[in-house]
Amino acid sequence: MTDFNRRQFAALAGASLLLPLFNIKASAATAPRVVVIGGGFGGATFAKYMRKASASAKITLVEPKTTFISCVGSNEALVGISTLQKLSFTYTKLKSLYGVTQALSPAQSIDAVNKTVRLASGAILPYDRLVLSTGIEFRYDAIEGWNQSTEALLPSAWHAGPETTKLAAQLKALPKGGTFIITVPPMPYRCPPAPYERASLVAWYLKKNNPTAKVLILDANATFPKQPLFEEGWAKLYPGMVSRIVGNVTAVDAANRSATTADATYKGGVLNVIPPQKASALAVSAGLVDATGWCPVDVHSFESKLVPGVHVIGDAAASGLPKSGTSASGGAKAAAEAIGNLLTGKSVTDPVIINTCYSRLAPDYGIGIASVFGVDAATGKIAVREAGAGTGMSPVGASTSYRRKEASDATKWFKAMMADTFA
Repeated sequence: MTDFNRRQFAALAGASLLLPLFNIKASAATAPRVVVIGGGFGGATFAKYMRKASASAKITLVEPKTTFISCVGSNEALVGISTLQKLSFTYTKLKSLYGVTQALSPAQSIDAVNKTVRLASGAILPYDRLVLSTGIEFRYDAIEGWNQSTEALLPSAWHAGPETTKLAAQLKALPKGGTFIITVPPMPYRCPPAPYERASLVAWYLKKNNPTAKVLILDANATFPKQPLFEEGWAKLYPGMVSRIVGNVTAVDAANRSATTADATYKGGVLNVIPPQKASALAVSAGLVDATGWCPVDVHSFESKLVPGVHVIGDAAASGLPKSGTSASGGAKAAAEAIGNLLTGKSVTDPVIINTCYSRLAPDYGIGIASVFGVDAATGKIAVREAGAGTGMSPVGASTSYRRKEASDATKWFKAMMADTFA
């Protein structure tokens, strides 16, 4: 696999390869009612591609916010490389170009028997097919001392927006020579490489503004995505500045900015707790969640294995896909195609989904990975397909100019992905 092919693959995955690897055709001239709850990467992409799958469907997007703020890129906003404004997108074109109706009241409950969604406003939305794309929620019971009250003191910034701004202020106020602690929860969680990207960019900021400060990662996982590339980058860019200890954080002291594992207690000037995660409370109340805390789905259509007629996409789904923006987008397109077929009595085909993920270790230092996922014939589960030209991880030992090109590719990939979803 050549570098050119891998880069070409990753760049295209932000644009044409993010398009579904199947032909979308308009359905019969009926008016099926399709409701999608949640306007993130999964929900917004689904709404757009559902229109491509069905010219006549009545598509309602239940999303109380008028602007989506991307978590992808929020680590850059945290350290001042980017801004939250550049990560903000509206649903205007989904409505004007694709005939999507946006319901601005939050979903309150789901009645799967009568096929209705009740909104907080009291409105009732009937559906023929329902898609849940509500992302993740935090497990407030998982870490002693970390809860909804102490979250204000220890913002996770795992939802981009005001928490990003609050954590940025704490980073700026870190005492000279202090330690910025990041805790990483057990897998699975949203965007697996993101804590390590955050550690890298915080180190970049500190190297410029507080060069004697340190970054400490307390990691519940023995290994992590793109580990050789991150470790190589830390040694090259931030020697002696970034350290990582494997140990699950079981308790925190918000007032003292300390975190405790089975082996020791660590105190920092900033404590950034990224908590364990699960599917949303709405998914739980609708009976879509199993003992894992996530929603098991049929990997061909993303239809719930527990509640017929309801499909779950994005981070909440236990589909075998990474919990990433591009996976959510790819899964959304596969679900749109499947639902279009189900509504017209056609068979559902096996999805092919591409996941591409870039991480920045500095403004001009990028790393990436690209994978093709499909249904494994032997297991019936979604898995990485045989590696081929254009797939794989950035090479270890690449030149400075290569990493600079990867950083440039990351910018192009993000722009293409957002245009694909919101334009």
